[in-house]
Amino acid sequence: MNKQMINRLVCVFICCSFVFSANAKVVAAISTLKGLVMVKPVGSRKYIPAYKGQMLKNGEWVKTKEGVFVAIVFLDGSNIKIQQKTEVKITSYRMTAKDLKTNLEMSKGQAWSDVAEQGAGGEFTITTPTAVASVKGTEFDLEYDIEKGETTLIVLAGEVEFAGELGTILAGAMESSKDGGAVSKLTQDDLPSWQNKTDPGITFKLKPDKLGKQQTGKIIKVGIQVLNAKSKAFKNSFSGTATVNSQSSELMVSADGSSWSSSVDVSINGGRGVVQVKSSLQGKSEIIVNSENAESKIIGFEYYQTKAQKRASQGKLASFASKKGNAKLAQMIQDKVLLKSQVTMGSGNVSDVLQMLETGELELEGEPIIIDNGDGTVTVKLVVKPR
Repeated sequence: MNKQMINRLVCVFICCSFVFSANAKVVAAISTLKGLVMVKPVGSRKYIPAYKGQMLKNGEWVKTKEGVFVAIVFLDGSNIKIQQKTEVKITSYRMTAKDLKTNLEMSKGQAWSDVAEQGAGGEFTITTPTAVASVKGTEFDLEYDIEKGETTLIVLAGEVEFAGELGTILAGAMESSKDGGAVSKLTQDDLPSWQNKTDPGITFKLKPDKLGKQQTGKIIKVGIQVLNAKSKAFKNSFSGTATVNSQSSELMVSADGSSWSSSVDVSINGGRGVVQVKSSLQGKSEIIVNSENAESKIIGFEYYQTKAQKRASQGKLASFASKKGNAKLAQMIQDKVLLKSQVTMGSGNVSDVLQMLETGELELEGEPIIIDNGDGTVTVKLVVKPR
């Protein structure tokens, strides 16, 4: 851990851990994707890589860049394909046992929709900054041009109520409208075709050299094989790079073991490559492997801390508290059993941080934050910085 790279670290020590959260409900799933699709979870400001089969929750955002496409299926069977360079927020909840109220908030880009027949209480809408398309069961394409500030509707089958800055109209099959303006008739040549060209060309097979739970700090080497996305045949003609992204800050990846980060590009030659993985925190976490024109692949790992590792961290924390004369902290952890510890902001691992606190390379920023969780457990937070 390079001291010059550290601005501020937050270490958390938990003597017992019970985590409860009000999870948003699952409303859809990614059926296919091509390229690096990104999803922003509810309550987060950060987009993370997505994968085929991923469950999407109410309130999440989906984003595609150039050359990237994704198909989503909702609980009522409605299918949506999202064009490249598009951002969409998904909102969906049940009105009755059978009916859903679904809205896609599209801030930019284009989406093709094949909406399942909606019951009397059902509703499916797509909104843009300039228009709203409401349907009961139909096939249509909606595009919002962010530069022109204009929304274009094309109906392939069924009917769509379309309200925009120019009015509200009812568009039928083979008709189009811009922002609720006058309806124009279409020919087959006018219909969009991009939705038929969104399948990936390749996918991956991931094979770790170690199975089961692994001790924190242990390196796992994961073999990457490139396969044809349709036939699943090994594609030994592929050479290029695959991007590997960790789904948690504690799980680090490396191309060769010399440097570690949360994301790395791995060279693929003859259809094969290797990525190395290690974690400083016990628990489950995943990596996602992706490449251009590829279907993302996810693989999970589970790490644990040995009793010796826990005792060592607790011993260092107690030693630090004693040396610094922090009687409250020393007393608080004296009769406790350390269940887990982690660096929640910054990089490195807890053992290294405590060692550098003892040697004086790092120093506390303020007093330790001691939280009595009210259930017999204690959380201790240390904020540290270079001396």
